[in-house]
Amino acid sequence: MERLRSPAIWPDRTRSVTVIETHLSWVFLTRRFAWKVKKPVRHAGSDLSALGARERDCRREFALNRRLAPEVYLAVLPLTLDRAGTLSVNSKGRVVEWLVQMRRLPASRMLDAALAAQTVSVSQLRAVVATLVAFYAARPRLAIQGAQYRRNLGDLIDANERDLCGPALQQDAVAIVALCNSQREALTQLRRHLDQRVREGRIVEGHGDLRPEHVCLLKPVQIIDCLTLSKVLRTVDCADEIAFLALECERLGAKQIGRALLREWRNASGDRPEAALVHFYQSLRAAVRARLAALHLREAAYRGSPRWIERTRCYLGLARAHLQRCRQLLHTNAGLLV
Repeated sequence: MERLRSPAIWPDRTRSVTVIETHLSWVFLTRRFAWKVKKPVRHAGSDLSALGARERDCRREFALNRRLAPEVYLAVLPLTLDRAGTLSVNSKGRVVEWLVQMRRLPASRMLDAALAAQTVSVSQLRAVVATLVAFYAARPRLAIQGAQYRRNLGDLIDANERDLCGPALQQDAVAIVALCNSQREALTQLRRHLDQRVREGRIVEGHGDLRPEHVCLLKPVQIIDCLTLSKVLRTVDCADEIAFLALECERLGAKQIGRALLREWRNASGDRPEAALVHFYQSLRAAVRARLAALHLREAAYRGSPRWIERTRCYLGLARAHLQRCRQLLHTNAGLLV
């Protein structure tokens, strides 16, 4: 991968190359584009050790992300090596790797940056909501039963409890078990509402990771980096995804923007999920994010990292706060609106 730092390889006459490394890929930023290269690794549910598997994964990522970011995801192209040993993109020679080509987006127009700058407008929220309403309306109805959907949610609770209670993550296991048991109780109490959401066709193959850093406030709005690893994890209630985006706004200090987002969603979609259900979804998603944050602490590079310790603590606090609100609403049978 070191050779890919050379500007000469890339076709947009870039003068410099910035490299971003994630758990599963490298991203090379050139003047106009971002080029993603998959790592030859095995991880839960996927084996990318073979070149053909990485090509298939690139094509799956491209197809899934074109649904919400057609102006960003441009092509899947081969990285080739010619007889002279020269690497280049989409040229003659032996294919040695596959690339997802993406248009670079302005960092200042990402929703997380706009939240930090306190520049998010109602019209921008409406544009995000309109994009998502159209996206969900275009999704085919999934052949899923209420019992299976509830099992999927229960499986998330089980995974959160199992990992967060692991000694390597150094969490309060008693508190984690109490949180997860309360979420299971709420899941049981919300059975009728969850089954109704399934009957109404509200469960779709969605984005799966709808966070502010994935939302670009261009015209039209572009939403990138959907969850590609698991269709089960992309199988979500529309209200769950919107509630998760609102939760992430809250975590970033923009709780009112999150509430406004939910309000604009209700107005644009006509969807009126129970408030208790929305808070349950937010509690569950916060616990999932706490687990993912805490898992960084297993890695040698992040052990004792204040960033991931604080991120885990923050998400667990949000999980408990939204669960408490959910339980209050279930107890009082409050109205439909959040």
